[in-house]
Amino acid sequence: MHKHSLFEFVGQFSSELFELVCRIENQLLDQPLASLIQARLYTEQLVKIISKEEGFEDIYPLKHSERIHKLYRQNAVEEDIYLKLEWIRKKGNKAAHDIKEVNITDVLQVHKFLFEISVWYMQVYVSYDFEEPIYKLPIKTDQETTNPLEAKDLDVLIKPYVDQTMQKMDEMWLEVQRQLEAIKEEKKRVQTEAAITEAVSPQQLEIAATVEKEILASSQENQQVLGVKQIELNEEDKMTISEEMAILYRVFKRNNFNFKKATSKATEFKSIKNGEVLYLLTNKEISIVLDPNTVENNLNFKSNGKYHSTSLKQFPKKLNKGQTPINYGYSFKFKTEEELDAFLRSLNDSLI
Repeated sequence: MHKHSLFEFVGQFSSELFELVCRIENQLLDQPLASLIQARLYTEQLVKIISKEEGFEDIYPLKHSERIHKLYRQNAVEEDIYLKLEWIRKKGNKAAHDIKEVNITDVLQVHKFLFEISVWYMQVYVSYDFEEPIYKLPIKTDQETTNPLEAKDLDVLIKPYVDQTMQKMDEMWLEVQRQLEAIKEEKKRVQTEAAITEAVSPQQLEIAATVEKEILASSQENQQVLGVKQIELNEEDKMTISEEMAILYRVFKRNNFNFKKATSKATEFKSIKNGEVLYLLTNKEISIVLDPNTVENNLNFKSNGKYHSTSLKQFPKKLNKGQTPINYGYSFKFKTEEELDAFLRSLNDSLI
């Protein structure tokens, strides 16, 4: 039984990971070497889950390092999450092959990183309005611990370490940052080449628009037979949507919002009337996200709060809880497609 675990929310998406992270907490100070190894295992399993949700395991299985790199290259994780995943991976690998004494600050930092990564996953993949618990160190106060450090000693030791910026980490952190810079340069090169390759003429754009309409029409016909709809996204990604999502797509179409592209986390639509972009989130409840500039300039919009995600590609960025800016907007929830339909109509009227 795990009493008042900081990671209790992990049980909402994986009982196995919850059991593992509780073991890490229980032995963090008494067995720091084992804690680093198991922390690496925790992130490896979580990254596998993310990779499957993003559709990266369909062709061939990936190694842990390959998954982390691919998730960043495909914009499934932002920079600060990538850095933490890689640092934990390297620390865990070193601990597995080096029996030297572990620096206590390393395991404490790993604990904090595990918490931040888990909160990020919870907010992005499980419930975007999840409120993270207040972070606390797992300091034992009973007589079971064999660690000679008392709670007050740990507080003095770790506070400046936890509060410092990530620019002042150890040499392994610098190594991960250098690795990140190399990947960023590669991404820029690939994006530049893709932009040149994908440059098309007005005639090609017209053909593409016609093909999109035919795909949507064909999908509606197939629904009667298969009960699902197939939306062609691009050469790399295909997405099968449920009948419920197909109904929502038609609501957007009816209100002059054209389907643009989709990821596992959000679908992008654009108004043919005014060019307004918004996103439909892939949640059980009907949720959309509007551009922050639109909401902040219109006091009539009553949002459910800000939503941060790399999937909001067309929206501006700002710092949230990480070290790098991330795309954000304002979320709106609806109980029925009729409520969504009414909102989209009012949105079009207010933005004319």
